[in-house]
Amino acid sequence: MQLRDYQEQLVHDLRLAIAQGYRRILVYLPTGGGKTVVASAIVQKIVEKGNRANFILHRDPLVTQTSEKFAAFDIPHGIIKSGYPENPQAPVQICGVQTLDARNLPIPPGITLIDEAHSVSFYRKLQELFLEPDRIILGFTATPFRRGKQKLTDLYQILVKGPEPDLLIRQGHLSPGRYFAYSEIDLSSVGISRRSGDYKGGDLQRALNFQALNQRVVEEYQLIAAGRQGIIFTCGIEHSKAIRDEFEAVGIPCAHIDGETPNTQRRKLYAAQKSGDVPLISSVETLTEGFDQPSVSWLGIVRPTLSHALHVQMLGRGARACAAIKKTDFIVSDFGTGNLQRFGRLEDQVNVTLQPPRRSKSPSEAPTKICGNCSAVILAWRIVCPECQADTGAVIEDVPEEHLCEYLSDEELAQRHHYRRLCRLAYERRYKPGWAVLSYRDRYGCFPADWWSFGAVFKERDDDARAAYQRYLQALATQHGHDLRWVERYMTVEFGEGYRAEVSAQEMSESLCR
Repeated sequence: MQLRDYQEQLVHDLRLAIAQGYRRILVYLPTGGGKTVVASAIVQKIVEKGNRANFILHRDPLVTQTSEKFAAFDIPHGIIKSGYPENPQAPVQICGVQTLDARNLPIPPGITLIDEAHSVSFYRKLQELFLEPDRIILGFTATPFRRGKQKLTDLYQILVKGPEPDLLIRQGHLSPGRYFAYSEIDLSSVGISRRSGDYKGGDLQRALNFQALNQRVVEEYQLIAAGRQGIIFTCGIEHSKAIRDEFEAVGIPCAHIDGETPNTQRRKLYAAQKSGDVPLISSVETLTEGFDQPSVSWLGIVRPTLSHALHVQMLGRGARACAAIKKTDFIVSDFGTGNLQRFGRLEDQVNVTLQPPRRSKSPSEAPTKICGNCSAVILAWRIVCPECQADTGAVIEDVPEEHLCEYLSDEELAQRHHYRRLCRLAYERRYKPGWAVLSYRDRYGCFPADWWSFGAVFKERDDDARAAYQRYLQALATQHGHDLRWVERYMTVEFGEGYRAEVSAQEMSESLCR
């Protein structure tokens, strides 16, 4: 199997960390970035050198997924997990951590890889591993965040990172999200667990399981996501079943799944969703990890959380790209949980480290607001909501160049400067605006952040500048057969809508090819 460029780089960085003497390494790659593919490539190299390895996980769906990936890499392997045939002579073992614990089995020899390491690493059975000074342990996670007393820094020495979600979205490896956040639910009666640091499940279910809210979930799905395959994240079994019943009452097939649902039934439900027979699944603490259904493109969030990791895991269920359904985006409907306000959008997960996450600003993390008309979460500088076209009352203001240091790294500032210079060259040479985008992509391997286009050509956005740019665009439109809407879009890119233009950088480059 051919690795993507960033996956090859991640494998290289891992090997370098091991060569430098690190033995407990946490590996970060966002959901949909291919953690199992990277792990398979590493295991393949281990086997080729005549060594042994074991891959430890905790959810049944991951066993099948990992076994299939290992088979694609021609890796001989056995499975130590109840209900699966064993092959103890194989050089690689896929191990269920619960089975190892229940049977009191020793951890197999060799390099140990741990899936969903942010949680699995803390199983009691694995604690002995971290006491072995010479054993190499590679923990894989999309969410290196953890609440509570036990920290990832207690176990791991170093974080080796792949690209963050924003870059994978811009490169087309993940789908972009559209976010809606509705009026917040009163959580004043909900306690916080001392053990987990998150809201208490029983309190949450009592606070959120009421008919008006459950019906709102159905209504919003019908309004903005009808026909899409989706997941509803709920607070408890009764809550999940109540929401399922509301969907069924209006003729929309919806299944309930929780931790007690047998694996055979789960597989049938997943297949039914993939085929479209049952488009929706209402779940309780089961689909946040180990669920790989790229066709899912709507997430109903009715589960408040104080866990950064759980929030990102939920968003990740909709972000996988899916060419089979020509997936262009995924929709997140946050029904008053406050999660988006606490932890941001998927593309806001930046500057990931082993230390507790600290909110920071980047070209992909800009302040947001909620549209008063349709509840879309939009960038704060929008004048017009891109979802419903309502006037949001925003005022366009320039951000002084020196203030950008708060948002961009030195490298990003240089890339932005280069891109804006390309925009001015395109205007001076009478090239189409998309030329600057393609030139940037050819140099850096990704598209520029959309808001970098705003004000790139003209420092003064007065009537003379608007007239000059409009003449330039109209001449190009006549030359290339574009209509008035094409001109209006690029006028918006340069002069209107604040930082994020109505037309994305990718659309600009695609128009150049027409």
